[in-house]
Amino acid sequence: MKLSLNWLKDFVDIPKISLEDFAYDLSSKVVEVKGINTLGTGLENIVVGKIVRAEKHPNADQLKLCTVDIGAKNLSIVCGGSNVAEGMLVAVGCIGAKVTWHGEGDLVAIQKVSIRGEVSEGMICASDEIGLHDLFPKTDEKEIIDLGEKLEIRNLKLGIPLAEALGINDVMIEIDNSSLNHRPDLWGHYGMAREIAAVYKKNLKPYPARAIHAAKKPSALSVVVKDKTLCRAYSGVLMEGISIGPSPAWMQERLLAAGQRPINSIVDITNYVMFELGQPTHAFDAKHIEGGIVVREAREAETMVTLDGEKRNLSSEILVIADEKKPIALAGIMGGAKTSVSEHTTSVWFESANFDPVSVRKASKTFGLRTEGSVRWEKNQDPENALLGLKRLVALTQDIIPTAKIRGGIFSEQYWYPKIKPLKISLSFIEQKIGSKINKAEAVDTLQRLCFGVQEKKTKQDTTLTVQVPSWRATKDISLKEDLVEEIARMHGYNTIQTILPRFPIQPPQRNAIRDLQKRTQQILAFECGYAEVYSYSFESREWLERLEEDLSQYIELENPLAKDRPLLRRHLIPGLLEVAEKNLHRFDSVKVFEVGRVFHKETPGVLATPETSDRLPAQPTQLGFLSAQKGDETPFFAASGALERLFERLHVSYCLHAHGKIHSKIIHPGRFAKIIMVGSAMVGTIAELHPQIQEKLGIPYRAAIVQITLDDLVPFLHDTSSYKPLPPYPPVVRDVAFVVDCSVTHDSVVNTLQKGSPFLADVALFDVFSGTQLGEHKKSMAYHLTYQPKEKTWTSEEIDIMHAESIRLLKTSLGAEVRTS
Repeated sequence: MKLSLNWLKDFVDIPKISLEDFAYDLSSKVVEVKGINTLGTGLENIVVGKIVRAEKHPNADQLKLCTVDIGAKNLSIVCGGSNVAEGMLVAVGCIGAKVTWHGEGDLVAIQKVSIRGEVSEGMICASDEIGLHDLFPKTDEKEIIDLGEKLEIRNLKLGIPLAEALGINDVMIEIDNSSLNHRPDLWGHYGMAREIAAVYKKNLKPYPARAIHAAKKPSALSVVVKDKTLCRAYSGVLMEGISIGPSPAWMQERLLAAGQRPINSIVDITNYVMFELGQPTHAFDAKHIEGGIVVREAREAETMVTLDGEKRNLSSEILVIADEKKPIALAGIMGGAKTSVSEHTTSVWFESANFDPVSVRKASKTFGLRTEGSVRWEKNQDPENALLGLKRLVALTQDIIPTAKIRGGIFSEQYWYPKIKPLKISLSFIEQKIGSKINKAEAVDTLQRLCFGVQEKKTKQDTTLTVQVPSWRATKDISLKEDLVEEIARMHGYNTIQTILPRFPIQPPQRNAIRDLQKRTQQILAFECGYAEVYSYSFESREWLERLEEDLSQYIELENPLAKDRPLLRRHLIPGLLEVAEKNLHRFDSVKVFEVGRVFHKETPGVLATPETSDRLPAQPTQLGFLSAQKGDETPFFAASGALERLFERLHVSYCLHAHGKIHSKIIHPGRFAKIIMVGSAMVGTIAELHPQIQEKLGIPYRAAIVQITLDDLVPFLHDTSSYKPLPPYPPVVRDVAFVVDCSVTHDSVVNTLQKGSPFLADVALFDVFSGTQLGEHKKSMAYHLTYQPKEKTWTSEEIDIMHAESIRLLKTSLGAEVRTS
């Protein structure tokens, strides 16, 4: 938002301080100032001149040789303006002035030059060449500025600076809109002047809205407000004797400083009231209104053309201003083209209303149309400004157009009032929240300067203030006593409050075992096992689950899902991991991913829905899932089991794998599946390979293994204590062994058999399993790394051979193994 410093001075005496200090005070106590721009900058060496002679250039058909009087002397200037005429007042760029050629490119300094053999001592400027295209819009590409439209020739002194002649001596202050989203009262100059008066302890001048003498007469147009929820107030009046022309120079200057292009007298008046009071208003050409005014919801399939020339398709959710036959405006957003004010307008219906902010926001998003008016309505404007804004419209119209008069009376009704309840706040509460001693007189004075009503009540221990909130602060901003503390603190000055650490007992937060386990798990899998963490949706697609042959009746269905194609809450993490694998394995040869997240089981009761009821939400355990798949790896089960082993080793918990039991999911390969069992036969998860049929149905090119662990079930087996084990002083020895055994022999039985042998056997690691016709029917090959760890000395080769031979003997005698030599 842009503010005019001169406009603000109409309502408050601003102290004589630097612009930088003024901007700092506003930023620290009111709103954030993005920048300050002194208008007229860039118009140096550009003065007012008069063309006293304009002759055809002897060597160019499209150019004229002009003699221009700039007061102190005459200049000879070559000009190609299409509207150049003798006696014309023009903007003259003298030597050294900076302009843009035809409004394009970088600034160029004017120099004395020869054009087609004639000396040119300056430049007669077009509006876009000196940044005044809004003030002097061009009707022709080669048109130069005609100052006679803005200035009285007989009272003008030639040669005066153009900025001075046009009254461009203002300062534009640009405000960051995000800093006043919660302050609907600051979207106009008067509201901002109210804050400035409070900051500098100055008096605020009354808002210049005169009483309307015809107010008690009935309105010339009938007004029916059918939706008093979306239209919270409506005021209107009919004015005749209107003559459309340009608005006064002072009004155009104000509007330009606020960033608004002047249009014509009536439109400029409505915009002026909006930028001054923050109250959007509208003017309709009354002769195009059929019957009276009706504020209603649009009818289905109804259409209208708005001021921007766009045809709008309306629905019953859109509030419109209509006459008895058609909609004539989108309420709070934009007027209609049929009732727009034009040069032929002789009577207008002025509207100053108040619209529901949510309704305006929704309609604005529906049409992709945000205007200065809609932005202000979205902030929840004060409904009392409806009548005040109408009075200002009438006063300005009567001042600018002397022939204008009111026909009939005004219509003004208010249907919604902000809930304004007095707030009680104690001085001790203020000091506690601010953390600094606040004088009672200062607190009361601050609130009163901000137009709050304040009553004091003293007790022996404290002083209580009863504060009445003004209507313009009650629509959105002030509702809690903490809001009042903020008002006092910002006016007191945040930079004056001493920074002191609060005093309270510091206690560590209550330990969350699930969260701690989740963090440890993420670190181990990511940093030690080389897995990448993924985040998938908590919502599942019916189509995807059906491809996985899942029982959809076991899933919780949302009544109002965020995405219509994902209406189900996930029961486990496998579908999401498989979706990641399907998308990535077509581009990468290896995928190793994991996820930690909550799942939802409707058959198991969880926590209470509310403390007041016995109803329970579905159980929401936290699960860990990880997936491993690699091109050429036909047994990814072992890669996944290696990561599982590393994880549990780092968590200092013991487990075993049981391949027995019923499989409850068609996703899992029935022959490559195991339960993860803890001490005491408690199951905490599963490890399995993806079923080949599901793999083919999903289009996953390689075999994949999946591990799923319920962290809630694993937590009881974790121990806080950790032990230190020194590194062995003697080097370990690793020997490999490969042997053929019956397919019924399991990895667990191999490990148990070997551990019965040498007490120095430290680790048994399976690294290969192979089966084929060359091995014989129902036979398989298993290959292991056997690690022997000496405790008292470094072994010789003969000693190692003896221990390894004993391990081979146990395999042969206990498992019937046939050791492979090649």
